[in-house]
Amino acid sequence: MDKAGFWSIIDKSRQAAGGDPDEQLEALGELLRDIAPDEIVSFDYHLSAYHARANHWDLWGAAYIIGGGCSDDGFMDFRGWLISRGEKVYEAALANADSLAGFVEDHDGDCQIEGYQYIASQVWEEKTGKSYDDFPAHDLPMGHEVEGTPWEEEDLDARFPELTERFD
Repeated sequence: MDKAGFWSIIDKSRQAAGGDPDEQLEALGELLRDIAPDEIVSFDYHLSAYHARANHWDLWGAAYIIGGGCSDDGFMDFRGWLISRGEKVYEAALANADSLAGFVEDHDGDCQIEGYQYIASQVWEEKTGKSYDDFPAHDLPMGHEVEGTPWEEEDLDARFPELTERFD
């Protein structure tokens, strides 16, 4: 699966769910059940790469403002939500996290979807009958360091004025 195939599945799942983040996770699982196990692994590779790429202080600040706070687990779920919105929103947010003020829908809640980072391996387990321990490892560098410039809560208003105006 290439990048375009990955984003196509994300877009189809969002359209099938009418944009509802929780229903989208279910729709994504159904779409993954329709592809071969090796394609599921490839999908997960892209998902993991995009998830890691979004491990940035600016996005964590955006998640903090939108959700009225954001733990490290919450930030993982936020990155799942961000990917679920599609390539256009994802790339715009990486370029300027404040742009999310124009993309968050009322039904998005705190913009966190738990389970996005696990859906591919879960469907793969169902299809293959193998355990999670057998799921193929990716050769991605998965540093746990957050990229960018850290922020303090009192700095968020100035750093993200559009998000602050919309969610404060």
